[in-house]
Amino acid sequence: FKMPPKKKGFAEPKIDVPEGDATNGRAIFDANCSACHALDGDAKSASAPPLGGVVGRKTGATAFGYSKAVKNAGFTWSDKHLYVFLKNPSKYIPGNRMAFAGVAD
Repeated sequence: FKMPPKKKGFAEPKIDVPEGDATNGRAIFDANCSACHALDGDAKSASAPPLGGVVGRKTGATAFGYSKAVKNAGFTWSDKHLYVFLKNPSKYIPGNRMAFAGVAD
């Protein structure tokens, strides 16, 4: 995949996202994400933003205290943005505060 330019409002990645598997996805979420993220709840008081409904939401759009990098990323989350972001969050949005190296293939 090709990384988008590092500027506000970068384009959606030109990649094919593999078909999902809800059971496997839940296991990955439970193992890698659930220590910090919930699917719903109060974004303002959470340790990480809730992930329910993230597809279709603009970066930095909830009450959570996002980093300036995420607030200014300027795109709307899609399956393509999420797929590339979750491979290497700090490379996709440099300066974000998520302490996660990424999901392996």
